[in-house]
Amino acid sequence: MTDGQRLTSLAEICGHTFYLPALGMDSIVIDLGASTAAFSHGVQALSGCRCHCVEAAKRNFQAIKETDHVRKHFAAMGGVDASVTLNIVDDEFHWGSLEAPPGFDVTERQEVPGRTLAGLFAELDVEVVDLLKVDIEGAEIALIDAADDATLRRCCQMTIEFHDFLNPAQTVDVKRQLDRFEDLGFDCVVMTRRHHGDVWIVNRAALGLSSAELIYYKTVLKYGRGLRRMLARTLGCTVERLV
Repeated sequence: MTDGQRLTSLAEICGHTFYLPALGMDSIVIDLGASTAAFSHGVQALSGCRCHCVEAAKRNFQAIKETDHVRKHFAAMGGVDASVTLNIVDDEFHWGSLEAPPGFDVTERQEVPGRTLAGLFAELDVEVVDLLKVDIEGAEIALIDAADDATLRRCCQMTIEFHDFLNPAQTVDVKRQLDRFEDLGFDCVVMTRRHHGDVWIVNRAALGLSSAELIYYKTVLKYGRGLRRMLARTLGCTVERLV
């Protein structure tokens, strides 16, 4: 793979990094915490994949536009397959969390069906998940803790937003979970400079990536992207989605 091909291999949509060449028309992408499905529609447009969007906030769920390749499912992902309470906060994006987030006013509480990762995979009848995107406002800790090893190994790659940037107390749990992923044979690449807001977790064997390619992504591409972000903030430029 040439340097130019490497530079366009890692895509970033809605702050989530993933390996684009591994996705195609037969790929299954599961988008947890889909909001209004901007990520799903973006990755589907790039790869032609099939997407399952899971969203718990009712207003966001209703706003998701389904297509032949993008389907929506109403549930709050976490550690139980049972009804849960979603706390909707006073924010323009109408997001919610299972635990009332510090620093935000809760304006509404909604009872919604809860799902574990294993429960969702069974409901969707999927054996292999080519890309799992997780952005579930702090519930990712319980979600991963509740998932057995076999369930996690069904994912070829994951892009996870951990929320220790909002709740630093979660950092210990985040590092514990990243250690678990490494023990299961995954490689974990933290794409954000501080905390763990964009973590790419990859099964190199499943994606056909060499150790040299992974080192390139962990170093040259990661820090080059960070520099571009800083320049964009400084100069008021727009950072491209593909870097």
